[in-house]
Amino acid sequence: MTAILDDIRRLDTAHARGEISAVDLAAAKAKLFEAIPDASDVYVEAPAREPPRRTHSRLGQTLLLCIFVLTLCAGATMLLTGDLMLAMTLSITVLAALTVTLFRQIDG
Repeated sequence: MTAILDDIRRLDTAHARGEISAVDLAAAKAKLFEAIPDASDVYVEAPAREPPRRTHSRLGQTLLLCIFVLTLCAGATMLLTGDLMLAMTLSITVLAALTVTLFRQIDG
């Protein structure tokens, strides 16, 4: 591209000195511009990328499973014992275990 710009400057200088006419200048510039390839004509192969991991769908499924298990544990504990503190303790313990599982899935 720099060579073409140098040629255009050289042609403009020659025209300014009167060495070539305006018609010759326009023809020479047109010839130079035709030599420049269009962006659509140049094909650059994109670097190969690895396929995306399906982490998001697994995370969504695991998150739904966490919510379901958490609700089930808290509800079952409340029905069986009637003790809110025990239900919350069990729910938090199960939530911690499921959080560790989520982080392991994220790490791969």
